[in-house]
Amino acid sequence: MKKRMATVYAIFCTLLMVAGFAVAFIFAWRTGAKQSLNFLFGMLGSFIIAPIFHEIGHLAFLTANKMECVYIKCFCFKQYIKNGKKRFGFASPFKADETQAIPKTGGNMKKRASAYTVGGLVFSGILLIILVGAALACTLLNVTKYTLWGAVPYSAYILILNVAPLEYASGKTDALVYRGIQKGEPAEKVMLSAMEIQGQLYEGKSFAEIDENLYFDVPQLCEDEPLYAVILDLRYRYYLEKNDLKKAADCLNRLVQAQAYLTDIEVEKIAAELTYMHSLNGDLERAEESGKICRGFLKEDTATAKRILAAYSAAFGKTEAVVPLLAQANEILKKERILGVKRFEEILISRIQSV
Repeated sequence: MKKRMATVYAIFCTLLMVAGFAVAFIFAWRTGAKQSLNFLFGMLGSFIIAPIFHEIGHLAFLTANKMECVYIKCFCFKQYIKNGKKRFGFASPFKADETQAIPKTGGNMKKRASAYTVGGLVFSGILLIILVGAALACTLLNVTKYTLWGAVPYSAYILILNVAPLEYASGKTDALVYRGIQKGEPAEKVMLSAMEIQGQLYEGKSFAEIDENLYFDVPQLCEDEPLYAVILDLRYRYYLEKNDLKKAADCLNRLVQAQAYLTDIEVEKIAAELTYMHSLNGDLERAEESGKICRGFLKEDTATAKRILAAYSAAFGKTEAVVPLLAQANEILKKERILGVKRFEEILISRIQSV
């Protein structure tokens, strides 16, 4: 029922946008070819400006609330972090726009997450007010600018599509996430716990030093809920640091069972950790099987990849490779910006050194 409602609302928004374009174009066409061209420029420009403005709203609010942007995609542009460095690139304009952030500090997470969530709506609203206000002012002054009117429909579409608390195929709207935070819905409760853990990691606490209630005193989610995998991954690292390999393996196995709902990158990361666990247990056959799935990940210049390769080498007699791999891992960790993750990896590396 909810999915059907979301579909109907999305269709309604699309029809409203098309009607807006049609009305603006008719008036522009009656004015002349020049204004018709201006309308087209405005329409095409809105496809770029509106999503960028929306995501910049999230970016502004997360920055103001002591968070770090780790990924942002708007229109065909993206910024992401790889190997500790910010990188820019191009993305498909048909892929959903999004902004991902991690807190730099713990505390007051409900308020901070709420602000970050509504940032896009606030900036989309500001953009729409500016466009409509400027267009009306120009019209009243008899200097009609159909560039402005051409940009209004899509800018309005971005706002009204996200202001309704619904879940589309691409995910939840900002309004639905905000409502979930305020009402304490299960998924949002888990999200706030995960964000609190990430904030404390950024400050310098390792996984095992963070209050265990943040990992376990949270609602149980379904496997198809993205945060199901997030909290399980955090629990895996908590148990791994405590050297409780049985419970850590259980978390990994549950993640494997949910891989149908995960991205290819997430599946590869899980396979990498399975390679590590099988190496610790001396299971050569399974370690090799998992290693084949995550070859790309293990080729990356990350401390995690070097740690896994070192564990594999140590477990299966390739002792000449262990020391160089551990040295590379320690060198990479010097640049790690999340201090808690750095301490976590150092703990695991020290265990390999003692083997």
